[in-house]
Amino acid sequence: MDRIIHSEPTSSGDVDLSWMVGRVITDVSFHKPTVWRFSFGREASISVECPWRILDHGRLACSGDDHEQRFGLSAPVDAIADATRLLSAAAVTAVQLREGSADIVIELSPHLRLEIIPISRGYESWQISDPFGTSYVAQGGGQILRWKQ
Repeated sequence: MDRIIHSEPTSSGDVDLSWMVGRVITDVSFHKPTVWRFSFGREASISVECPWRILDHGRLACSGDDHEQRFGLSAPVDAIADATRLLSAAAVTAVQLREGSADIVIELSPHLRLEIIPISRGYESWQISDPFGTSYVAQGGGQILRWKQ
């Protein structure tokens, strides 16, 4: 029999993402048609179904929207490889969950940042599974739900 999960609304101020600090995003994967996963080893991850980008020295270095685009290049952009290379090279130094919008900003060094940017009032944008068995999901419009696994 399937287990019923009871979620509860929570404010962004009650979402503790400090566990990310000091950890490395070890792997980036894409599950067609829309799900990107940023893994912190086996025990924690962020699944993303909204735009995301990596800024390096304030400039756009990688984006999920560019994956498999040619842009006149000899080979399509491999955002999986590019994001994994960039993000796995440094540990997280700070993380911010923006009130209201549910944007997530993950700093990996003074010059490297992963930004996850929800853009829908109706669709879920991201889901976080932390290493302690708590999950969070950003619903459309920025509402966040929490549940214990």
